[in-house]
Amino acid sequence: MASITFLGTGGGRFVVLSQRRYSGGIWLDLESRILLDPGPGALIRTLEFNMNPEKLDALFVSHRHLDHYSDAEVMIEAMTHGTKKKRGSLVIERNTLPYISEYHRKAVNVLVPMAGDEFWINKLRVQAIPTVGHVNSLGFRFHSKNGTVTYSSDTNLDESLIRYYRNARVLILNCISPSGTEIKTHLNVDKTIEIALKAKPELLVLTHFGMQMLNSNPEKEAARVERESGIETLAARDGMTLDLDNLSGTGEGNLDWFR
Repeated sequence: MASITFLGTGGGRFVVLSQRRYSGGIWLDLESRILLDPGPGALIRTLEFNMNPEKLDALFVSHRHLDHYSDAEVMIEAMTHGTKKKRGSLVIERNTLPYISEYHRKAVNVLVPMAGDEFWINKLRVQAIPTVGHVNSLGFRFHSKNGTVTYSSDTNLDESLIRYYRNARVLILNCISPSGTEIKTHLNVDKTIEIALKAKPELLVLTHFGMQMLNSNPEKEAARVERESGIETLAARDGMTLDLDNLSGTGEGNLDWFR
């Protein structure tokens, strides 16, 4: 089954420090098994949600903020069977690479793409995409036979990004704050609505929630996005798995949203 599992849906330091929402990243089971942005607790959540970290093909680290890279080294050790076997890839934004020890880099194939670069993880074609207004960061497009899965990473809104978000079967946006709350380095619900109207994904998934977003109720905010854009929109929950064969949701986060 091709799927996406959210090992955490929290974003920002206070949610991460409280673990009000987990911060383990996003597990993609496509033509390759990939863990996106392994933040605090990634290994624990991988095991809790019945993933096998020894089966990973790659780790992707979008930028150098703690909630995106902190567990990269321990996940490298899991992927490489305790560094006893060189295997798998680390795909990492170039300014973040120095945060990973030389010892761990030697255990994997290291890829340091620039925005716009395309590369392969086994039989999965991937494109690194730009972000704006945030510390050096990359998003990614995964061109799977089950449709394109696009991950924004942390970014502000800019018209130049819309072309990278179009033609997605699933568009995952890091939407840290609710409508009416402005953070110039991140998306809020108002900016997300604008993206939905222009990019028109088959399914829009919101994640990486800050405290204000959680207090405002992410499901309510997602419903507003859907109502105003006409795009099927889901607020992710910890442990939620999306089955890409039919875009149904299962697991801890099952919201019976597919309607």
